[in-house]
Amino acid sequence: MTLCAVLLALCVLLFLLMRLVLSGREIKAESCTPAEAGSIAIRTPAPTILDLYAYFDWTETTTIKVYDHRADKLVDMDLEEYIVGVVSAEMPAYYDFEALKAQAVASRTYTLYSMAHGGCHTNPDADVCTNSKCCQAFSTHERMQNAWKDDYANNYNRVAQAVMETAGEVLIYDGKLCDALYHACSGGQTENSENVYANALPYLRGVDSPYEDPMREEDVDFGTDALVELIAAKYPESGITKDNVRDGIAIEKAYESGRVETLRLGKTKITGKQARNLFGLRSTMFTVAWTEKGIVFHVKGYGHGVGMSQNGANGMAKHGSDYREILFHYYTGVSIASYGADGITEQATPAPESTGNPFVPEG
Repeated sequence: MTLCAVLLALCVLLFLLMRLVLSGREIKAESCTPAEAGSIAIRTPAPTILDLYAYFDWTETTTIKVYDHRADKLVDMDLEEYIVGVVSAEMPAYYDFEALKAQAVASRTYTLYSMAHGGCHTNPDADVCTNSKCCQAFSTHERMQNAWKDDYANNYNRVAQAVMETAGEVLIYDGKLCDALYHACSGGQTENSENVYANALPYLRGVDSPYEDPMREEDVDFGTDALVELIAAKYPESGITKDNVRDGIAIEKAYESGRVETLRLGKTKITGKQARNLFGLRSTMFTVAWTEKGIVFHVKGYGHGVGMSQNGANGMAKHGSDYREILFHYYTGVSIASYGADGITEQATPAPESTGNPFVPEG
C-alpha cells in the first residue's frame, strides 16, 4: 500500500514537472521574435489535463486530406489544425474571442458538411482544399508569419485557443449537419438562402444584424462611356446606348433585406448576382444614382449575405454575446452537437425553442 502511494506521488510529480516544462516553452513561443518563431513550434495556451485529454482523444482519430493548391500537394492534416488555418484566413485575428469561437464552429461544420456532400471539387483525392473559390480560405504558418509579422505567435495562439475550446462542436438541424455558410458583412440584414442559392434551408433565414461596425459601405462609379461599353460587351441584346442609358437602367425588384433581385438594363433583365459580377460590387445590396459624369452604385455589406455575418458576430460579441448566442442568432433553430470519428455523438446545446434566435438587440 505504501509502495502504491509512493508510485502515485512520483507520477503526480512527473506530470507537474512536464506541465512546467511545457508552460516554459509556451511562454518562450509567445514572446519570441518572428525569426525565432519560424524555428520553433508554436504552442497553443496550456489547457487543463481534462481539456488535453478531450482534445487529443478526439483529434487522434480525425485526419483529413487537404489539397494545398498553392504548393500543389496533398497533405494529411488533423481536422482541428486545419480549422486553425481556416479561421486565421477567414476572420481577422483581432476580432473578439467569442466571434473567433463562433467562426471555428461554423468553419468546422461547413468543412464536415462539404465532405459529406462531395468534398473537394478541385482535387478528387482531397477532402478539402485551400482555395476559397472551392472550399474555404486557409493560411499556412508561413502565410500567417507574413501577414501578422511581430504578432504572429500571439495571434496564432489566440486563434488556436478559440478552435481548441470548441473542438468537435458542430451545428446541426433535425439531427443533420448544417451547410454553415458565412460572409464578411451583411449590411444590416442577412438573406434567405433561396434568394442567393437554389435551396430554401430552414436554418438559413434572413435576420437582423444590428451591430456591424464599421458598416461596410462604398460607392462604385462608372462614367457614361465606360458603363455603356461594359453593358454592351456583356449584354449586347440590351440595346443600351449613350442616348438611352439613363432611362434604361433601374432596379426593378428588391428582396425584403434590400438586396437587388432584378436590375433592368434596357431590354434585358439581370439578377442582382449578375449585376454584382458585372459591375464588380461587394454585394447585391445596392442603390443606383446618377451624376453629371455617370452612374454611382452605393453598396452596403460584403459577400453573399447568407448565414453568419462575421462583422455582425464581432459586434454581438462586443455587446456581450457568447459564441453560442451568436450562432443561434445567425443560424435559425439549430443545435450545437459533438462530432467525432463515428459522426454526431451527442447533442450538447439546443437552440431556445421560443424564437430560434435568442438574441435581442439592445434598445
